[in-house]
Amino acid sequence: MSQSATLYRISQDTFGHLVMLDSKLQFDIAYAKSHATFQGSIMGLEYILSKGQDDSTSELVREIFNPKQLLGGQDLNSLTPEEQLAFYESGRFISYLDKTAISKLNDFLDKVSEVDIHSQYNATELNNNGIYPEIWHDDNSPGQAYNKRQILDDLKELKTIFNQAAKQGDYILVFIA
Repeated sequence: MSQSATLYRISQDTFGHLVMLDSKLQFDIAYAKSHATFQGSIMGLEYILSKGQDDSTSELVREIFNPKQLLGGQDLNSLTPEEQLAFYESGRFISYLDKTAISKLNDFLDKVSEVDIHSQYNATELNNNGIYPEIWHDDNSPGQAYNKRQILDDLKELKTIFNQAAKQGDYILVFIA
């Protein structure tokens, strides 16, 4: 089983409802306006999109799958590392991207082209840098994963969900499994 991330696009009203739940926080996928799942490619996407970027842009790219903001009523900075781990494992939080982060990421993603991915993708480099799942390759035939074709397909999906969220003033919830 590979690492995956699912991004759920939710309305501002739904986000407000989740905020009010606080410690009783639960998310039902029926709340989502749309979603996108990225199976096994999140570290590859992050690496390729960050490649050659300045520190602030790289930090912005990392937020796609690792948002800093959390729903769930807990200030993680006040917890010990052991308490933070227990909190993460409890499932009582949801990481999310707000409208400001979505707007910035949408602007960035809008500038990334297929040509950029073709020039930045290097299977050997990904594997040598320990980019999960470390089985990247150059066989782009249908049915093959962990290749340039998957990165291009996932980029298209990523652009779509961020563009829709930016246009409609939505939030994006991020779940990593």
